[in-house]
Amino acid sequence: FVFMLGTSSGSLQYDPEIERTARANRKGVRLVKEAARLVELEHIISEEEETTEEEVLIEMADNVQNPPPPPPPRRTLGD
Repeated sequence: FVFMLGTSSGSLQYDPEIERTARANRKGVRLVKEAARLVELEHIISEEEETTEEEVLIEMADNVQNPPPPPPPRRTLGD
């Protein structure tokens, strides 16, 4: 027996049950991937929110300890 790749030994018959199963499997995989993507996105957003809150608190504490310098005096045309 010599089998060559890409050659067909006969025509394949369409089986609706196999098609339904394959479609359901693809849909299941797609839904799992989408759910994983949403969980990852929520995780990233929650990390950003936590970091932002911490940065604000640190910045507020720094401002109390080291107030920013006053603005430079305003210059007029006579200067």
